[in-house]
Amino acid sequence: MRGLLVLMLLAMPFLQTAPATNLPPPPTGFAWQEIPELKAALLRPSGWFFQREETKGTLAYFITKESIANGGEFQTGLTVNVFRHKKDNAVDSAKNFIDQLAAKKHGEKWAKDAGPFKEFGCLTRDTDATGTTVAQTLMVANPKTNSLYLLIFESPEPNWDSAWKLGETIFDSLALDDET
Repeated sequence: MRGLLVLMLLAMPFLQTAPATNLPPPPTGFAWQEIPELKAALLRPSGWFFQREETKGTLAYFITKESIANGGEFQTGLTVNVFRHKKDNAVDSAKNFIDQLAAKKHGEKWAKDAGPFKEFGCLTRDTDATGTTVAQTLMVANPKTNSLYLLIFESPEPNWDSAWKLGETIFDSLALDDET
């Protein structure tokens, strides 16, 4: 049976191989949200909502503070888009995406290796008529399967510091199967 890699995405990476049913206990205030079709799991803060969507072959997952069950929008939460077995090089696509995002929004970018995965990230601020939204965007490329994971954690700027404490915990404990 293939294992899951638990990645420390924003801190020092540590790798742990475990089947989805053997995930480590979640931190206080969180539960594991398993995604069986990806053999993956994400931390979901207590009281937050989870939703799955699929559009044109792209899988999308949402862990949000506000319910979006009836087609609504959220202000604080995580969006995950999964692009499996891409035709283009996943690592190059991830790097190019983050480079373009950082240039367009004057974001702070970074890159690193995390076990078999390549990570490219960018912190941005976007201001419109409703205020400023802060977003931490992370592209995780799996060179082995040529798959891409786009993660975006966002929150209104006045709530960013407290929201990011939860977002960082989610990013730090992402569990992905390196065979998917």
